[in-house]
Amino acid sequence: MQEYKKICFWIVTLLCLLVLVSCAQKEELAVPEEELLVGVKIYDHAGSFPELFEEWRSLGINTALVSASLISDQEFRSLAKKNNIATFVIIPIFYNPEELEKRPDLFAITETGKKANEEWVSFICPSRQDYSSQRVEYVKNLVRDYDPEGISLDFIRYFVYWEKVYPDRTLSSLSNTCFDSYCLEGFQKASKIKIPQKLAETSEKASWIIENHLPEWTEWKCQVITSMVKAFSEAARKIKPGIKINAHTVPWRKEDFGGAMKIIAGQDLAQIATHADYLSPMCYHHMVMRNTSWIQSVVEDVYRLTQHRVIPSIQVKEAYIDKTLTQTEFRDSLVEALKPPSKGVVFWSWESLANSPGKKELIKEVLESRNLSSKQMLF
Repeated sequence: MQEYKKICFWIVTLLCLLVLVSCAQKEELAVPEEELLVGVKIYDHAGSFPELFEEWRSLGINTALVSASLISDQEFRSLAKKNNIATFVIIPIFYNPEELEKRPDLFAITETGKKANEEWVSFICPSRQDYSSQRVEYVKNLVRDYDPEGISLDFIRYFVYWEKVYPDRTLSSLSNTCFDSYCLEGFQKASKIKIPQKLAETSEKASWIIENHLPEWTEWKCQVITSMVKAFSEAARKIKPGIKINAHTVPWRKEDFGGAMKIIAGQDLAQIATHADYLSPMCYHHMVMRNTSWIQSVVEDVYRLTQHRVIPSIQVKEAYIDKTLTQTEFRDSLVEALKPPSKGVVFWSWESLANSPGKKELIKEVLESRNLSSKQMLF
């Protein structure tokens, strides 16, 4: 009888241990509520700041990704701190139309030898050290002057108008950049690959590189972008050691469009993650003609590649597509965005959300269903 009791005891103990291990594994996949970042992108605001922050708190928003002009407003900064709303300054890196207007020589160059420009998207060559050094100083000054909780690096990639790249596109249909003299020289120096002297035209040199050395070209592009993420991160942390770094990424999975994330955008997420606290893929599903479940598939892919904190950004209102983004579809996109391994969500943008009371109610509903409240802050 004594032996029987011992056997039962050990069986029960083993079962309890198995249950605990199983629960622990599930908890690893789930996101602790206190770590969820619920953010909104906002570029300008003409109304009352006190009312704005009161509404954000009522919605459960704990982070504002703001423009440089908005963070410069003393009242906005003071109320953000008073209301425990973390501020991340959105800093466009290689998208800078004002600078290009003053200095058109900074334009990135496509494989056809033309300027990297499509509709509103125009890009600066990532190899221009004079511009990059100037931008690093700009970041340091922003951090020093306005003391944000974080910086959010936008357009930190090579040129691509991804907002209009739909599922039927192919790698060959996407522009490859940059083939100006600075990039061609930098690539040859880093890779020890020499472009044949007989090739005179930019388009000829680009074709030769793409046809004969695409892997080396892609690796070099990724190194350039990663080095810039590192430079901006180190510059910001030199001024404020505890500052958080967020990097906006193109919403493509590893195999999408033949590996275009690296080949075209030059974003090696695993490497970028070593210098950033968060990766924020811009999962604007409606814009790029995807279903809502695609959002979570992007988050999963980014996490699988990086094992890092992923904060997807989702759109609130239709853009580029002449079809309404309904409340039901918006709700579904939010639910997908919050599924593990996501660490939160960012809404693009407040300007759209402010004029949509129905969608604001949906945010409350979804967040409350996860037992979240505006008191659960990241910082």
